[in-house]
Amino acid sequence: MNTIAPYGSWESPLSAKALASSNTSTSSTRIDQGNPSRVYWLETRPTQNGRHTLLSKLVDDYSDATMIEHLSGEEWNVRSSVHEYGGGAYGVHQGVVVFTNWKDQGVYVLDTVEAKVPRLVCGSDGRRYANFVFFGAFVVCVCEDHRGEGEAVNTLVAVRLSDGVVTQLFAGTDFVSSPVLSADNTEIAFCTWQHPDMNWDATKLRRATISASHAGLPQLSNLSVVAGDTQRESVYQPRFDSHGRLHFISDRANGFWNPHYVDQDGQVRLSLDEPTEAEFAPPEWVLGMSTFQAVPDGRGMVVTYCRQGQAHLGILDVDTRVMEELPVPGWTVLSGFQMGRARSGEPVLVLVAGGPLESPALYTYYINGLLQQQPQRLVSMEVKAEDLDPSFISVPREIAFPTRLPPFDDGSEETVAYAYYYAPTNPNYVAPEGELPPLLVMLHGGPTSATHAVYQNKIQYWTSRGFAVADVNYGGSTGYGRAYRERLYPQFGKVDVQDCCAAALHLAALGLADRRRLSIMGGSAGGFTTLACLAFRPEVFAVGASLYGISDLEVLAQETHKFEAQYPVHLVGPYPENRQVYHERSPLFSVEQLACPVVFLQGLEDKIVPPNQATLMVEALKHKGVRVALVEFEGEQHGFRKAESIVRALEAQLYFFGKVLGFEPADCIEPVPIHNSNEQEQL
Repeated sequence: MNTIAPYGSWESPLSAKALASSNTSTSSTRIDQGNPSRVYWLETRPTQNGRHTLLSKLVDDYSDATMIEHLSGEEWNVRSSVHEYGGGAYGVHQGVVVFTNWKDQGVYVLDTVEAKVPRLVCGSDGRRYANFVFFGAFVVCVCEDHRGEGEAVNTLVAVRLSDGVVTQLFAGTDFVSSPVLSADNTEIAFCTWQHPDMNWDATKLRRATISASHAGLPQLSNLSVVAGDTQRESVYQPRFDSHGRLHFISDRANGFWNPHYVDQDGQVRLSLDEPTEAEFAPPEWVLGMSTFQAVPDGRGMVVTYCRQGQAHLGILDVDTRVMEELPVPGWTVLSGFQMGRARSGEPVLVLVAGGPLESPALYTYYINGLLQQQPQRLVSMEVKAEDLDPSFISVPREIAFPTRLPPFDDGSEETVAYAYYYAPTNPNYVAPEGELPPLLVMLHGGPTSATHAVYQNKIQYWTSRGFAVADVNYGGSTGYGRAYRERLYPQFGKVDVQDCCAAALHLAALGLADRRRLSIMGGSAGGFTTLACLAFRPEVFAVGASLYGISDLEVLAQETHKFEAQYPVHLVGPYPENRQVYHERSPLFSVEQLACPVVFLQGLEDKIVPPNQATLMVEALKHKGVRVALVEFEGEQHGFRKAESIVRALEAQLYFFGKVLGFEPADCIEPVPIHNSNEQEQL
């Protein structure tokens, strides 16, 4: 028999502690070729201060008999700080691993066969390294040099593994990424871009001959621009196939990231029969992303693409431009593509995949023109849908809701935006008759990013306690083409606010949420949108949570790191010419309009959104008399990686929302000090 209890007060089997302690994730898959191949990957360890450890196993070992953790000591954290967001923190070739260690950003080499302890190659001298590819006795990689005055300098370099000698290969652009070598190690391709663009705005694909100089050092010659020179396009993931043909992803054809290649005459060709309104790649916030790979023996490319929120997998024959669709078992997210060979000699795709009932996990998929067998999981996540009884899992459905374009008045153009709606789900409880659930609007960061219909324990945490959740892909999100993601240019703080408010009000109008108990939360850029919604549309939401969110856009334009230093030029406008616009859209300077309670959660070592962005808002709201709380986290940067931080952040939000929305959580939670509260014991 179900227990009758108010929404928000339901007891959930998914505790914050259980969620955080096992909140591991798999990323950065790599293949060390052989017969069979060995797959490497990174796994986060929240219970070990959020470090990234390196593991590997044979690509066709489903028993874990060959699994090895190569860096088990807590002093090792395979994580680069290039662009601050990192990615591409290691490479592997013939059992030799080269990686960046977080603590000193030094480059280390580990011979997984002969040695047990990594050897330092390049010490911490103000340079950072990522995107490693092997070239003989060297690794070619991205170098971000912070030794001089002013802005860091990004170059392509070669590091000699024997003594750490660094040779510059390419310089002269603001950014460089994604180096890749041809199978015979005679050609290299890589991407570059310039301020004020981000890599999803405009990039150039370059190609060159790579060889050894008379001194035995790598050098480039015959450098040319393959794509991005004559038109504005975003180019990602260069790849050489076994025949030396260069492939890449670009949005040049129709504004969607589609596969292309370079023909024998040096002309760029679309790999498909015609452009399709589907995205074959996500935005590259981190280095080393992979969503397509060449199939061995020249059989084409194995690709994934997203159309209308659904992930697809296929083999693309570039010569005939025909794509064979492969079945996927309910997956909605596919990433980390790498090609290897099983002991049978068959080509096998390694990928990270997940869906609404399953958090992302490491899989193999045998590719031989046709599907040979069902995908098999190599390594499973610690927190999976299987750990929850299926009756507790809230399965999302995508909604397209009405919204408006600027200037957002009754005469402005109507359009649609998108979100995933999750209903409150707990088989042990029903709400009192006539009660509607509180709604939590969740916002992704970026803002040029997206959310997906994949199992996320951070969402199930709320739905299993009686919240409805709307995970919003507001205008500016990716997955819907360039026109949709540029809808936010230069309307950051306007379009996103309009869409998030429209999503909440739409669900309330449908009777899926309590209009009086609409709440909102977001991190980073999503934290800014949260605060902007509360400041500029105070009639919509009852409470909000900002996780390392921006409150003063002007500070972001003045103080942020190089990668995003001129991102605000597109999002808001050139600075300081548009200083007044920055001021007008900053929640910090519109506190007088903000009347609903807010809880702030902030890492004290955050270099992307400085901690003073939170403290300035808290002080202003305290002075105004608005209920406000601030929870700070020692040793955390942009996002929370430690288990104890994840627990405290989740429970602090639930506690604060309960006090404001009028429910008592079933969880035993350490109280959060709330300023301007009527409950004196909290002060």
